[in-house]
Amino acid sequence: MNIFKNIKDSSPLSSFDMVILLVTYFLGYLLIIPGVLLVIDMLVPGFYSWPYTDVIFHTIMTLVFLFLGSKLLQESNKHWSLNAIYIPIIAAMVMMWGSAFLGIIIQNLSGQTDSVNQSLLLDMFKENRLSIIVQAVIFAPIAEEIIFRGVIYRHFKKAGRYLVPLIVSTLLFASMHSLNAILTAQWTDLWYIPLYGFMALVITYTYEKTQNLYSSIILHCINNSISILAMMYAVANTIK
Repeated sequence: MNIFKNIKDSSPLSSFDMVILLVTYFLGYLLIIPGVLLVIDMLVPGFYSWPYTDVIFHTIMTLVFLFLGSKLLQESNKHWSLNAIYIPIIAAMVMMWGSAFLGIIIQNLSGQTDSVNQSLLLDMFKENRLSIIVQAVIFAPIAEEIIFRGVIYRHFKKAGRYLVPLIVSTLLFASMHSLNAILTAQWTDLWYIPLYGFMALVITYTYEKTQNLYSSIILHCINNSISILAMMYAVANTIK
């Protein structure tokens, strides 16, 4: 599959950089920091439920990942071209139609109208729109592309040996988007893992084709923005 062989240079990240990024995301962002915020909320009641706590938290974490992943982004600056702009736009259309097709199949097989992840986001969106917009349109595209494409895929990819990091990064990306379902033992939601895996493959292809992490960030941002617009439409119709 030559489509995943465009990037031939070794990763600009050192092993230390890679470890710091993975620890910051999987331990810091997902586990330790939320725990600290909950402890603060116990000491200062209402802190965690304050609408801007989550916005500030994700804004700070976005800046942290931009700093830690700066070597990857600096490298991408060498690969700016028209391809870096129009390829993610075309890929977004492919992702949208492909996801819609897979979604219909999954709904028929599982009986679920939506994934647990999407349903949870919709509920959170109803409570705090600004927080979800910041998470989905700014934080997730930047942090997840740096982690899943920049670190897990790119750092472990060797020239001509892309298959293992491609599979691992795709499965991890898909699993993370089904994490709430896994933690709550809603096993039927695992039907959606192929859908998230498809998204990951399209994003990775975009990164390979352009050799520019900004392109995968743009694609991720477009996809999530479409989801946000769909949520706005759903909420507006519910209110009516």
